[in-house]
Amino acid sequence: MFIKEFNNLSATELNQQLNKVYKWQLDLQKVTESDASAMMNTLQNKISRIKKSPQAHYAERNPEYMEAVMVSKVLETWKNEMAHGRKIIAEKMRAINAYCSVALNERELSPSEMNNRERLVKAMKGKKGDFEKRYGKRGEEVMYATATKMAKNESIELPPALTEGEIEQARVTMAARDLADTVQDIVEKISKMQNEQLPALVSAMKDQIGMDQANQFNEATKATLSSLLDSANTARDALDNASRGVYDMGGSDMGAPGAMGGDDLGAAPDMNAPLGGDEAPMPPRDGESDLNASDAATGGPAELGRGLRA
Repeated sequence: MFIKEFNNLSATELNQQLNKVYKWQLDLQKVTESDASAMMNTLQNKISRIKKSPQAHYAERNPEYMEAVMVSKVLETWKNEMAHGRKIIAEKMRAINAYCSVALNERELSPSEMNNRERLVKAMKGKKGDFEKRYGKRGEEVMYATATKMAKNESIELPPALTEGEIEQARVTMAARDLADTVQDIVEKISKMQNEQLPALVSAMKDQIGMDQANQFNEATKATLSSLLDSANTARDALDNASRGVYDMGGSDMGAPGAMGGDDLGAAPDMNAPLGGDEAPMPPRDGESDLNASDAATGGPAELGRGLRA
């Protein structure tokens, strides 16, 4: 298989080719994207060193170089697939959000429509499991939104269903969103303390304890709450931005095809020298391989190029 044909294969297929040629493969179930990024940087350094060596023209005969190229391509393709998968989930989640928000918020239900919705919800209770199977934690929301649309005699077009894996990933992204929402609740509580509870308490203190003590308490508490509110707002904004990075996954360019360019397909560790410094260790792999290969300057067996062909 020629290097230029790698782009036509999935990460799983590339991993199988890696195993076919070098008798080991990456355990992609245990690789994280941060692992993959670190490995790709290390591999790119390895590939660059080989291409700058005196034997650069014979790089494709060098098993060390070809192994690095194959490993890095597996990782690059896997990262592309992860990014694409996140984009699909994000699109589905936006569709679910739009479906629920339009159905519930476009206008208030009339009393008769409200009664009709409650009747429909009761009738749908037996189907709740089906909604949860399709939408996970959002299943009940979609069920209520559907009952609302039916009560309004509106057409129903359910949002796209989530797969089992997508439901789990959506659960995680929603948990990240919940962190920001929890801090927002704290912001609102502090604001209530500052704007409602403190003035009322200070007023009572003036009557029961004295003006000076009340004013001192007011100034000290106001400063404390103000500082606390600033910190909570900062934390809320930081968590909100972080959760958007997870939730609005469609905007990520992490998996942009062609990011490596040419044959410099990514990254793996220095396969001769002990790993250290910024070099990342090999990600988990199936099978045994210490990746010991010929030195970059000596090249490798000429037959290896043919061995890479399917």
